[in-house]
Amino acid sequence: MADVAVRGNLGGRSLFGDLLGFDPFRSVQTASGYGFEISRAENGYRIELPVPGFRPEQIDVTIEDRVLTIVGKSERRNFTRTVVIPEEIDAENIGANVEYGLLTLDLHVHPKAQPRKISVTGSATHENSVN
Repeated sequence: MADVAVRGNLGGRSLFGDLLGFDPFRSVQTASGYGFEISRAENGYRIELPVPGFRPEQIDVTIEDRVLTIVGKSERRNFTRTVVIPEEIDAENIGANVEYGLLTLDLHVHPKAQPRKISVTGSATHENSVN
């Protein structure tokens, strides 16, 4: 399964990277370092992003070329988060819900990418002829 790449407001850059030419903390930076959590769910991924004070109509979630962009705009503040999603995610089947100041995004794996059980049957005539 492919990993989910995360970009914050710096577009993937960091202060250390800009000053030193490399970022010594890059390897320890996780999705939670950007203010949200990404976890594996039964049928894909779940992203939880705190959005206290934002109403659903103040949050835009868009996807283009595997880049999921979350933008929140209110009268006092705004934010932008971007996530590059794996190819196996069904872009047509992403759910978004805001409840109690938490935006939850459910990213479902494309149905053709999910494993499925194939039933094995036998025919009565074939079973009798194999003695």
